[in-house]
Amino acid sequence: MTRIAATCRARFLTLGCLPVFVASLPWVLPLPLRADPGWTVEPTHRWRPLSVDPSSPTGFQLLPPESTGLAFTNHLDEWSGAANRVLYNGAGVAAGDIDGDGLPDLFLAHLGGTNALYRNLGNWRFENVTAGSGLDRVIPETRGAVFADLNGNGHLDLLLAVNRQGVLSFTNNGHGHFTETTAAAGIATPVGPSGAGPTTLALADIDGNGTLDLYVTHYRPDDIRDRGRVNLSMVGGRPILPGAETNRFVILNGRLEECGQPDRLLLNDGSGRFRPASWTDGTFLDEDGQPLAEPPLDWGLSATFRDVSGNGAPDLYVCNDYWTPDRFWLNDGHGRFRAASPSALRKISASSMGVDFADLNRDGHPDFLVVDMLSRFPAMRKRQLMAQTPAAPRAGVFHDRPQVLRNTLYFNRGDGSFAETAFASGIAASDWSWAVIFADVDLDGYEDVLIGAGHFRDVQDYDAEREIQSRQRPRTGFRSERERQESFTRELMEHYRLYPPLDLPVGAFRNVDGTRFEERTAEWGLDLPGIHHGMAMADFDGDGLPDLVVNRLNAPVGLFRRQSPAHRLAVRLQGAPPNTQAIGAQVTLVGGPVPRQTTEVVAGGRYLSGSDPLLAFATGPNPTHLSLEIRWRSGRVTTLEDVRPNRLYEIAEASNTRPAPPPPEPEPPAFEDVSPRLGARHHEIDFDDYQRQPLLPFQLSQLGPGLAWFDLDGDGWDDLVVGSGRGGSPGIYRNDTRGGFSPWPGPAPDPVPDDTAGLLGWRDPSGAPRLLMALTGYEQKLDRAALGFRLDAGRLAPDSDLPPGMATASTLALGDPDGSGALTLFVGGGVVPGAYPLGAPSRLFRHDGARWQPDTRNNVLLENLGIVHAAVWADLDGDGFSELILACEWGPIRVFKLQRGALSEITAELGLASHTGWWRGIAVGDLNGDGRLDLVAANWGHNSPYRASPGQPLTFVFGQLAQPGVTEIIETEYVGATLAPRRQFEPLARSMPFLFERFASHRAYSEATLEQVLGDRLPLSRRVTVTTLASTLFLNTGRGFQPVELPREAQFAPAFGVAIADLDGDGHEDVVLAQNFFGTHPETARIDAGLGLWLRGHGTGRLEAVPARRSGIRVLGEQRGLALADFDRDGRIDLAIAQNAAEVKLYRNRIARPGLRVRLQGPPRNPAGIGAVLRLDFGDRSGPARPILAGSGFASQNAAVQVLATPTPPTALRVRWPGGRETVTPVPPGTRELVIGPDAHPVPPGRP
Repeated sequence: MTRIAATCRARFLTLGCLPVFVASLPWVLPLPLRADPGWTVEPTHRWRPLSVDPSSPTGFQLLPPESTGLAFTNHLDEWSGAANRVLYNGAGVAAGDIDGDGLPDLFLAHLGGTNALYRNLGNWRFENVTAGSGLDRVIPETRGAVFADLNGNGHLDLLLAVNRQGVLSFTNNGHGHFTETTAAAGIATPVGPSGAGPTTLALADIDGNGTLDLYVTHYRPDDIRDRGRVNLSMVGGRPILPGAETNRFVILNGRLEECGQPDRLLLNDGSGRFRPASWTDGTFLDEDGQPLAEPPLDWGLSATFRDVSGNGAPDLYVCNDYWTPDRFWLNDGHGRFRAASPSALRKISASSMGVDFADLNRDGHPDFLVVDMLSRFPAMRKRQLMAQTPAAPRAGVFHDRPQVLRNTLYFNRGDGSFAETAFASGIAASDWSWAVIFADVDLDGYEDVLIGAGHFRDVQDYDAEREIQSRQRPRTGFRSERERQESFTRELMEHYRLYPPLDLPVGAFRNVDGTRFEERTAEWGLDLPGIHHGMAMADFDGDGLPDLVVNRLNAPVGLFRRQSPAHRLAVRLQGAPPNTQAIGAQVTLVGGPVPRQTTEVVAGGRYLSGSDPLLAFATGPNPTHLSLEIRWRSGRVTTLEDVRPNRLYEIAEASNTRPAPPPPEPEPPAFEDVSPRLGARHHEIDFDDYQRQPLLPFQLSQLGPGLAWFDLDGDGWDDLVVGSGRGGSPGIYRNDTRGGFSPWPGPAPDPVPDDTAGLLGWRDPSGAPRLLMALTGYEQKLDRAALGFRLDAGRLAPDSDLPPGMATASTLALGDPDGSGALTLFVGGGVVPGAYPLGAPSRLFRHDGARWQPDTRNNVLLENLGIVHAAVWADLDGDGFSELILACEWGPIRVFKLQRGALSEITAELGLASHTGWWRGIAVGDLNGDGRLDLVAANWGHNSPYRASPGQPLTFVFGQLAQPGVTEIIETEYVGATLAPRRQFEPLARSMPFLFERFASHRAYSEATLEQVLGDRLPLSRRVTVTTLASTLFLNTGRGFQPVELPREAQFAPAFGVAIADLDGDGHEDVVLAQNFFGTHPETARIDAGLGLWLRGHGTGRLEAVPARRSGIRVLGEQRGLALADFDRDGRIDLAIAQNAAEVKLYRNRIARPGLRVRLQGPPRNPAGIGAVLRLDFGDRSGPARPILAGSGFASQNAAVQVLATPTPPTALRVRWPGGRETVTPVPPGTRELVIGPDAHPVPPGRP
C-alpha cells in the first residue's frame, strides 16, 4: 500500500503538519489523489482481492533469518539470569504498521541488549531500521511492547514495559520515527527501592469516551530468592525488609510469601496524556460491590480486555503467578470494575501466564483459555515438582475459588458464569506455557489455539532438586556483602546447570467441534524446540491470514508464514478518532462454515506482546450469502451485505452506522428456585478416607444424600425425605398443601450411625406407610446397614422390619419381578471399607407379609457384583415382568431377569457387557417414543485426568502389595500401548516402601512400565477396568441397547442423580442430571463444571442441553440425589436436588404445559402399582411409555404419581400392570387427574 492508502486508512488529511479529522465522512480519499491500484472503493468501505493457493498445505512455515533479514536474538547471559530469575520469563514482540505503507512492521524486545525495530519491505523481507528511529538507545531489560495510537492522530505509537524503569512511551511522527514522551504522556512509573516490574500492556476504551486507556500488569523487578541473605524484621506482626517496601512480604497459612507489585490503570484524556486511576476510590470494587481497601499485590504476568458480559464495555482478565489469584474484573459500562463472584469462575490456574478469548463453540458468547505449566508428557509429569501444594477440598465448601496446576478453559454460559472444561476439551496440558493466541488455522470456522512454551531449564525436576539440596553448605567467611552476593549468584548458576533443558515447541491444538481440541503441533509446522515467550500475529504478506512471530530466548526470532488452501475473508477497521484502530469493536461474519463467527479488535494483551488488529474469517468454499456486522465501541452498528470470499475489506466507522438494537428481553427460566420453602440441609462430618487407604483416587465418604418423594401421611400430597451423614438426623418434610414444607411433627429421628445411602417409601400389605434407608457402613462398622421408620399415630417411630445380614449397603430398589403382587427389595453392596475397589455382596429380599426375608436362592448370583451405586426394577422387554438394572462401578450396566423364580443375568445378550464404567446412577424412560424403555446411565464424564476407551481402558491395579491387610491401589495410564503408573513416585513409595529400593531416581520411575514397577509383586495384584466414562443413553432397539453419549454438557462433570420425565409438557421425555464431585484427591482438584442439567428430549432419542439461564436450575455444590414430583399438584413436574453438606434445592416448574396426573391404586401388596407402565393414546398415535418405579437415579425415589404430557387432548390411558395384564381407560376431555384401580375403572379423584 502507498502513503495515499495509509492516509485514507487513518482517516485524516494532512495539511502541512496539522492533522484535520474527517470522522463525519463515510469514507474519504485525499483528493485529487486516487485509491491504490487493486482496490475497489465503496461508499463506506473498500476492498481488494486476496490471493489463495489451493495447493498450499495447512499450517505454518518457519522462514530462516538469512532470507527474511530478521537477524534478531533475545540473548540473556547465564550470569544475568542467575542474578535475577525474573528475566528468564522472557520478552515480547509488537506488530503494527508504523509508517503507513500497509505492511505490518515489528518491534522486538531485548532483555540484555538493544531492542530492534524492523520495517516490512514486502515479499518476506525485513530491514532493521532501529538506527535513526529514535529507538536505538540501549534500554536494558525490556520485557513488554505494544503498538497503539495513543493520541488519535492515526499513527501507531509504542509502549514498552521495562524492568526496573517502568513503562516508557514513544510517539510516532507518522514516518516510523519515535520520540520518547513518557513524562509528557503521564505514563512515568513510580518506582520503589528495587524499581518497577511491568510486564504486559493492554489497551481499551474502558469508559466509552473514545480514548484508549492502558492497563499494565506488574510482577516484580527481581525475586528475593536471588539474594544471598535477607534480613527480615517483624513490625506489627508483618515481616519487613529493611530499606525496601513495607508490603513486600506477608505470612499466609503459616508461610512467608513474597508479594508482587500493584498493577496500574492509566486513563487517557484523548490527547495521549494519561493519569493513574486509584485502586481504592471505587474504580475497582470487590465481589460485594465495595471499594477495595488496598491495591492487590499480585505477581502479574499478563492481562487482556474483552467484552465478556455483553454490555459493550471491555472487561478485564489478569493472569497472576504463584500464590496470588487471577483477577476477573467486570466493567459496569462506565469504566468501573467489579470483581467477578466465585460462582462465575469456579477455579483458576495457579501459575497463570497468558490468556486469550474467542467464541470457541460459536454460540455468540466469548470463551477463554488461561495457560499454566502442566506437561503434556506423562513421564515428565511424574518427575516434576508441583509448583505449589494443592489444598484438600472440604465438604460443603464451594463458594471459594481454588487454584489448579494446569490450564483452565472457560466456556461462557451466557449468564455471567463459566464452565471450566480443560480436561474434557483436551487442553489441560501444554507444558511450561507463556503466550496463547486463538486463530482459525485450518479455516473451518472454529478458532484453534497456539501456545508458546519452554523455559531455560526444567526447574521443577525432582532429581535435580534433590541433588541441589545435597550440595547445600553453610555460607560464611565473606569479606563483604558484594562478595557474598557474587558467590551466591555463582552457586545459583551452577545449580541451574543441574536442571535439564526445557526446550519446547509452539503447541498447536485444533478446535475439533467447538468444545474439543486435538494436538496438531507437528502437522502444522510448529515443532521447533525452543523457549517461546512473546508471540504476536500480523498479515506480513497480504494474503489475508495473520502470520506468527515469536520472540525466543537465546535463539533467533521465529517468523512463521501461515499457509492455507481454504477460502477466507479479512477485515481491517478504521475507527473514529481518537480510537483510530477501532479497538473494542466486534466483527461478526454471518454465513460460511458456521452460522456466525465473532471476533473483537484488541490492542496488546498478549503475553508481553501485541498483535496487528487485522481479523480473518473462514468463508467455506461455496457460501450462499455472507454479511458482516460491526458493532463499534461507540455502540453503533454497521452492516455490509453480500460480502465475498477471498477479499480484504477495510471499513470505516462512518455516518451510516445505526444504533445497536436493544438486547432482547430474557425468557423467564422454566424452574423457580423455591428452596427456602423447604429449608433442608444435608449434614456431613469430615472423614479422612486417606488415612485408611492412602492411595484412594477420591473420597468415598461424601456420596450422600439421597432423596425420596413419598406421600407418607396419605393425604394425596407428596412429602420429601432427605438422607443424612453420620451423626445427623434424616430430614422428613411434610407437604403443607400450600406449596411449602415443614419438618415432620414430633421429635426428630435419632442421629444415624453412618451415612445414609438409598431411600425408599412404600406401603406394606396392611397399607401402613414405611420408610427404609440404607446405611453405608463405610465410616463406622455396623451390624445392620439399614434404618427404618413407620408412622405411629401420625408420629415417626423406628421400624424393626429391616433387611438383615448386611454390614454395608448402597442403593435400594423395589419391584414386582414375577407379577405376583409381592414386592422384592434389592439392596446394593457398597464399597468394602479399606479395600476399594472391592464391593460388598448385594442382596435380594422378599416380603412375606410381615418381614423382609433373604432370597437365598438368588443371592448367590449377586455376591460378586462389585460396587453397586444405583438400581431400578423396570420392564425392559415389554412382557410385563420387571428386570433388575444395576449401575456398577468398574462394571457395566448389568441386567438380571427373574424367570420361574430363578434370577439370571442377561447383560451380554443386551449388548451392555462391554460398556464398563464408573456408573453412578440409572434411570429408565421412553426417550424416542417407541413404547420401549430406554436407559440413561450417569457416569464420571470426561472432565477429569482419567481417560477410558475400549482399546485403552482405564485400569487400576490393586492388592495387598506391601503389607498384609492393606489394599494398595496403583492408578495407571497408557504411554503409547504400555501401561504405566499415573501418580508420582512419593505417594506410591510411602505406601509401598519397596519402591525406594527399586528406583534410584524419579527419572527411572517416570520411565518405568507397570510391570517394571511391581516386578515380582505383579502376581499379587488384580485389575479392574473401565471402557467408557461418558454418561450415556442406551436406546432400546427391542433386540438390545444402542449406546449414545449424552450431550457434551453432560460430560463436563460426574453425574449422580438422573431422572426422566417430560419437564416442559411437549410430549417428549426429558432427562435431568445432578452433577459435580469435590472429593477428589488434592492433586486433581474438584470437578465443578455442572450446575444440574436439563436435557430436553426431541422424541427421537436426541437430547439437547438447556442452558441454566433458561432452565433456572443452578446448583453450585456436590449434587447427589435427584427426585421428581408434582409437589404442588399443578400438573407440572417439579424437582429436588440434594447437595452434599449443603442446602437441598427445590425447583418449582412454572412454564410446562400442565399434564395429566395419574395415580395407580394397585393390589394390597403393591398399592402404588410399582412396575406398571403407562402410556397415553392420542387417537391413532401414542405418547411415550412411563414406568412406575420405587427407587432409581442415585439413592433416590421419584413420586408414585405420574404427570403425563398432553400436547393434544388424550383419548385413553393404557396401563401394563405387573404380570403383563393391560387395561385401557378412556380419558374424558378436560380431565386433569386420574386414579386408576386394578380393574381399570377410574377412581374418583378425591379418593386417595
